[in-house]
Amino acid sequence: MKATKIMIQSAFSLIFVLFFFRLIVFSGELSPGEKRRIESGATNTFEMIIFFLKRERFDEIYEYGDRISRERISNDMFISRMRGYKLASSWETVRDIEVEIMSSNRVYLKATLGFPGPRAYGASGETTFRTEVFEMTLQDKDEWRIDLRNLYGSGSGGVHRGWRGGRPWRH
Repeated sequence: MKATKIMIQSAFSLIFVLFFFRLIVFSGELSPGEKRRIESGATNTFEMIIFFLKRERFDEIYEYGDRISRERISNDMFISRMRGYKLASSWETVRDIEVEIMSSNRVYLKATLGFPGPRAYGASGETTFRTEVFEMTLQDKDEWRIDLRNLYGSGSGGVHRGWRGGRPWRH
């Protein structure tokens, strides 16, 4: 009887220790290496999207869209909405990229984009800059995908649809 009681207490103690060890070790915090991997993966994908935007290869950008936004808009409709999207040339295209990691598979990427200024009626045509926020998720074989609505809703003259978090950007 006493041996059974000791064995039950030992088993309970072992389960208790393992449970709290799991909470401590797997607390959900990302290591600095994981954070760098997430930031670089999302940034590399975003830079590829910018590369395609500058060349007006909208059908290839559509493939970088997340599942939800590709279900909401067809490839042809996306291309149609993106036709007016123009970015400034060279170094003025994109700058000041920042990544806010929400989880291991979702980030908000903040970037300042340059757009060609108006040249009509004697205007200088200088580049205008806007800071945009893009939601990106990790999907499909560990590839970063972008919410397409953030694209066709911003640079094409539509309403800015970025930053869905409901709270200001952390500096």
